[in-house]
Amino acid sequence: MPTFTLQESFGRKSTEIELNKDVIIIGRDYDCDIVLNSRDVSRRHARVVRCGDRTVIEDLQSANGTFVNSGPIEAPCELKHLDRIQIAGSVFVYNDPDNLADNGFRDGQANPHTFEFMHGVVAKLENNIGRVFKGKPEIIRNVLIALLADGHVLLEDTPGVGKSILAQALSKSIQGTYKRIQFTPDLLPSDILGMNIYDENTKEFRFIPGPIFGNIILADEINRTTPRTQSSLLEAMSESVVTIDGAPRVLPKPFFVIATQNPDDYHGTYPLPEPQLDRFLMRLSIGFPTAAAELEILTSQVCGHPLKDISYVVKAIDIVQCQALVRRVHVAPAIMDYIVKIAAATRNHPALGNGCSPRASLALMHVAQALAAYNRREYVTPRDVRDMVLPVLGHRITLKLRYHGEWGGAGDVLEEILGRIPAADEDPQR
Repeated sequence: MPTFTLQESFGRKSTEIELNKDVIIIGRDYDCDIVLNSRDVSRRHARVVRCGDRTVIEDLQSANGTFVNSGPIEAPCELKHLDRIQIAGSVFVYNDPDNLADNGFRDGQANPHTFEFMHGVVAKLENNIGRVFKGKPEIIRNVLIALLADGHVLLEDTPGVGKSILAQALSKSIQGTYKRIQFTPDLLPSDILGMNIYDENTKEFRFIPGPIFGNIILADEINRTTPRTQSSLLEAMSESVVTIDGAPRVLPKPFFVIATQNPDDYHGTYPLPEPQLDRFLMRLSIGFPTAAAELEILTSQVCGHPLKDISYVVKAIDIVQCQALVRRVHVAPAIMDYIVKIAAATRNHPALGNGCSPRASLALMHVAQALAAYNRREYVTPRDVRDMVLPVLGHRITLKLRYHGEWGGAGDVLEEILGRIPAADEDPQR
């Protein structure tokens, strides 16, 4: 049943209200269904109507108006999960987690154990995220590929290019638990993982979970905290388990960390250690938008942020189904041999200080499987591997200092390696 979470007095008091009637009146009069004791609230201020799976709110010509997602409503407005309604100093958060914004696909013909189902899920996510994150469809694609491959993503770029917005758009598109962690120099591992607190009433220690216990985790500006706190994510990202006081606690699935970081030459940053970087399946750089894309960004935010207009289009369990389907994509022995040769070449290249580990080879194979599934194929081609080499391996290798003048970066070395390692029996059309 949908509910309102009512926050009064600037959030100091919170009340859960079930929407168990077809028509609910909000106002100051004592006979209203939801009574708000404020002179700024009209006697009969707003009406909430339940019509099947839809919930609509309308303002009853109140003196001070009714606001949904910071905008005044002049006509009946349909509510979406996590919409915010403000009446005077009271804020309602609408909760309807079981009602997707568009559930037609779940009611359609696709079986959740088929690739057709996965293609529908991906299409819904791409369309929904694209309403908010403009001009970079290849970035959306790569983030979704990492999600399908059951990995994590590191977004490294200058501030203000949309790293956090992309993560928030993804979280609002999937019906799961979203947590945001703002990394600062004084952040402690227990602030992320949780801790045991002694309960005076029960005379026992009680575990208080940290924000890592969620489905979509935004680790914002991860390189602004100390290496000690950064290392607290190692076990969680690698094994989806957190060990507190010797007791392992399993994290929910799907578990997807999308971290953002500023370039290392920015003030107040701590470079991520190599073991932490290795836990990220991909490292992506968004870059500045084109002039046309930036104009579209400005146009879409004249009256409000489009992030407020989207809601969940798939369920968290749908992502788990898709991740299982990706692992069914066939990888031929020749493709595995191709991946091994690429990894071996990075270990023997004179310009590289370190080569790729077997974990990197596994990551490249799983991402290639996800890319093949994204492209509606049930088998991996050499092109799938080549297309993912830079985002998967680029952050796992380092260029020796004396070769910086000869090579522009690790990406150039990877391009050279791909150029001299032939792919056996490759079809040029693939």
